[in-house]
Amino acid sequence: RAFPASQVVLRPLGLDEMDKALASGALDFFITNPGDYTEMETRYGAARLVTLETVQAGVPGASVGAVIFTRADRREIRSLNDLHGKRLMAVSEEAFGGFQIGWGVLQRTGIDPFRDLSGLTFAGFPLDNIVRRVGRGEADVGIVRACLLEEMAGEGAIDLADFRVLNAQHPPGFDCALSSPLYPNWPFAKARGTDHALAKRAAVALLGMAPDGGGQAWTIPLSYQPVTELFKELHIAPYELTPQQVMRDFVARYRYWFLLALGLVILAALHVWRTEFLVVRRTRQLQESEERARLRLAELAHVSRQQTLGEMARGLAHEINQPLGSIANYAAGSVRMIEGGAPAARLEEPLREIAHQAEHAGRVIRRIRGFVDSGDVSRRAPVDIVAAITEALELLGAELRRAGAEVETDLERGLPKVPADLVGIEQVLVNLLRNAAEAMGAVPEGQRRLRVAARRRGAAVAVEVCDTGPGLEPARMAGLFEPFRGDKPQGMGLGLSISKSIVESHGGRIGAHENAGGGLCVRFTLPLEGEA
Repeated sequence: RAFPASQVVLRPLGLDEMDKALASGALDFFITNPGDYTEMETRYGAARLVTLETVQAGVPGASVGAVIFTRADRREIRSLNDLHGKRLMAVSEEAFGGFQIGWGVLQRTGIDPFRDLSGLTFAGFPLDNIVRRVGRGEADVGIVRACLLEEMAGEGAIDLADFRVLNAQHPPGFDCALSSPLYPNWPFAKARGTDHALAKRAAVALLGMAPDGGGQAWTIPLSYQPVTELFKELHIAPYELTPQQVMRDFVARYRYWFLLALGLVILAALHVWRTEFLVVRRTRQLQESEERARLRLAELAHVSRQQTLGEMARGLAHEINQPLGSIANYAAGSVRMIEGGAPAARLEEPLREIAHQAEHAGRVIRRIRGFVDSGDVSRRAPVDIVAAITEALELLGAELRRAGAEVETDLERGLPKVPADLVGIEQVLVNLLRNAAEAMGAVPEGQRRLRVAARRRGAAVAVEVCDTGPGLEPARMAGLFEPFRGDKPQGMGLGLSISKSIVESHGGRIGAHENAGGGLCVRFTLPLEGEA
């Protein structure tokens, strides 16, 4: 009647079809849900003329809501917080009352239906099927528009007692089960290009209509700001996030994890910096320690050369005296043979022997080449034997590690100091430790154990160095400390002889015996103060 000269054509359209029709200008007016209208208003410039209201709702125009429900016998689901990991069913992601309003309720509770549930199913129309499928246990929870449960119960399709409403709301005058705030009802809107006079006539006509049998009528256009705020909260078109906003939202959502990760990165950087600092400092300390060890070993070698002189003198007297005596005897005999007119052929044998003995003496002299005298021996002072052993082990630390020796120490605490030449005693310890490590060269790795012990024995301190090498035969054990008896081709066999001289010069004794576990033990004693 409001448009007597016009033909009014009603076209039922889906949301996608309505979107295309508005985009092409094929519609003058349209009726849709509040959510879809909010998007059409922003995208195509639509304008609402009137809003549908339910008279008995008590809140004019605000009668669209959602109900979130489960079966009454699901005792483990009492509140929205119990929905983590559960299965949810709704009609469509674009359904305003059938999903989006409930989505907002869940979001404000701290539940993201797309992330925090074990399953999210959009079952499509009709809505009644969602209620029935939840009742059959095909889903744990359902979302439908408010009043649907009451409508189905009125038709005898369900029993309301079989269902429990979650997050129940009770606005004054609204008689349906509800889980959400109420939003404005569906609008009657005009497209951007619709004639203004035509739109005015349509609005007047709709406002003049009496309520229908269901108590629904048209009222003045209401504010759809609550719908806009919901869409902004959910980032639904036309308020979806830009990539930059998505990143900001992601950072804001996981800011504590980002802060934790940043803290871990900072801690890792500090750890790396501290580790590098400690490595540099430790490397410097090792270099300084190695330099001190090198200087100490040089000092010990210097003292060793001093001690060697006395041993070389005694050794020369013993080793060279015999060939020189033989040379003198053969020379004197040759002279007598010549004086007696002996033929030259008889002189050949004594002359050969003279040459042989001369070569033997030359070999002895060549073995002492390179040893020179330099400096004085340190004066005696109270010496901490445990400290001296520790120092010697540090000096030879690198050599012992290269030799694969596992060092064990058994050092008695509180040992009294002994009057001694510290450098000389350290030279003895270095000789014994080095000999022990070299003696285990043929032993498989893992079985090379070097043991150093220090104990008080009456009026003396006893030090023992044991290895797990092949040991020595009794015959070789007897001459172990004699000069020029060593087996090493690069040495002169004076190391143990020098050690014996140093120990005996302190009034002590040195000896060797078989190690109970295989190998050799060398023990020396040093008298305490007043006992030397």
